[in-house]
Amino acid sequence: MATESGDALRRIFGNTGFLIAGRATNAICSFLYIAWAVRALGLSRFGVLMLVTTFGTAISTATHLQSWQPLLHYGTDPFTNGRRAQFSRVLAFCVRADYLSGGVGWLVGTLGVALFGTAMGWPPADQGAAMVYMTTIAFMNFSWSAGVFRLCNTFWLNMLVDLSGTLVRTVGSGLGFMYHMGLDYYLLVWSMTQLVMFTTSTVLGLLQLRQAGGIRFNPFARLAEGDAPGIWRFTLSTSGNHVLSSVFNQFGTLLVGGLLGPADAAVYRVSRQIGEGIAKPAQLMVPALYPEFIRLRDKQDWYGIKRVTVQLFLTIGGFSIALMGVAMLMGNILLTWMLHVHWHGGRHLIMLMLGSAVLGLGIVPLEPLLTVIGQVSRVLRARIIVTVTYLPLVYGMTRLWRLEGAAAAGVVAGLIMFGICLRPVLAWFGQMAPGRAPLSPATVETPGGEGGTGT
Repeated sequence: MATESGDALRRIFGNTGFLIAGRATNAICSFLYIAWAVRALGLSRFGVLMLVTTFGTAISTATHLQSWQPLLHYGTDPFTNGRRAQFSRVLAFCVRADYLSGGVGWLVGTLGVALFGTAMGWPPADQGAAMVYMTTIAFMNFSWSAGVFRLCNTFWLNMLVDLSGTLVRTVGSGLGFMYHMGLDYYLLVWSMTQLVMFTTSTVLGLLQLRQAGGIRFNPFARLAEGDAPGIWRFTLSTSGNHVLSSVFNQFGTLLVGGLLGPADAAVYRVSRQIGEGIAKPAQLMVPALYPEFIRLRDKQDWYGIKRVTVQLFLTIGGFSIALMGVAMLMGNILLTWMLHVHWHGGRHLIMLMLGSAVLGLGIVPLEPLLTVIGQVSRVLRARIIVTVTYLPLVYGMTRLWRLEGAAAAGVVAGLIMFGICLRPVLAWFGQMAPGRAPLSPATVETPGGEGGTGT
């Protein structure tokens, strides 16, 4: 059992390494393409770019069904045990969920721009370009292929998908800087980034299915009775949890833009991006955790799950201490370099942003664990409580203390979320894996000495 949990940890850290490599490349390139965009557009127009693209991402997140989670939850067993027809039907459900949510997001985003665009801080003259950009939402959802990568343990393909988008955005932003292009051009670059990532992910996902053999890709195949009982409820619960978690990343920026204007929104968005970028390596463990927790759950290795969770908490704790040191030394320097202006109190702002991100790291093992053991409703309930608390809190604190208040509201919300999720996990461990794991008979030494019979 200890070997199982040790193998799981090795796979988690190994697969997280592939994800980190892709996101690290993106983070390094983001310092370039954001700096180029700011210099080409100016801080205020760059703030409009951030508000429009953030709104599109927020709507995509709000309407996106997280199809990779039901694909892993219901598809791992038939995929592993060779029931290809059943797996193909589960896969078809997940593909339809992606395309359906993409279409709904496009419609909601277009309607949102028409009704609330000027209220979110961008000028009326940019409404047309923003509305055209909302078509990008239809290509933001390619979750099913990410689920296929995780099932096949080919996490490195996620790195290729990220790299394809990063390359388009970096090259496009560099050309825009060289030729002094405007907002419409940069919206096109951001849109093409999503389209390229969608195409790359789809092609690689189809190639993985072909390599696996025996899987028919038919997006119109219907689920048979007994294929995936409760799949809609599970999908809506996990997706609802993801939607509410996006409130911190997207709607906070939109609220700051509406209250303080595009320039402050740009500073808030970039400082948050720096804080989350520093903490991103640990956050990328989440996709790697799900398949390993599912494997241990199917074997009913409860102590193995406990060992993996405890080890991850220890790793994240040490990592968080190092992050704080990096933020103190480099945070304000990065903010000044990326925005091309010195922002008073930048270090304090980034430390608050990183504090919120570090609290989010504490949720990294808890959320997938609660989902895998059938308590996803607890995570959803926690998100609802935190969202109801966070929105009025960030509004009031932003009006009182501007950007520092908005950042501090995220820290308070992170503390609440961590406390609510930790309680049911401790209760579950107390019931299913109390104390230390019992030694297996093969490892117990008998009175006769090592290898003896004791007689």
